[in-house]
Amino acid sequence: MSDERKVGENFDENKAADIFNRLKNVEGKTNSKKDSKFKKITDLMSEAKYEESKGNLDEAINLYKQVVFILPDSQKAYEAMIDIYKKQGNVDGEKETLIKAIAGCNNNDEFKKRLDELNDSR
Repeated sequence: MSDERKVGENFDENKAADIFNRLKNVEGKTNSKKDSKFKKITDLMSEAKYEESKGNLDEAINLYKQVVFILPDSQKAYEAMIDIYKKQGNVDGEKETLIKAIAGCNNNDEFKKRLDELNDSR
């Protein structure tokens, strides 16, 4: 550093505040992205359960499908869809969802068992 230059001489308080605010916003956005994904899944599951309780089964299935799109290994969403298809007597929908659940979920033994039972009953 040169002897001629004084410490803090080039400091711009407004520019520093702007940089500080940008950094603060970046940190907030980084943390909230993960939180917002979880909140969206939670909201979708709640809405789907509500629609299901009101008898709007097709709407509930669409909401559960959105959950699976965001979180492909969501066992609860798959289970709910499978149960709805079973209530509707939609064997093809039930089978298709079981196959997707087996492919998408790590813990899929129960889905395999249900698919085998469904195939044996036909």
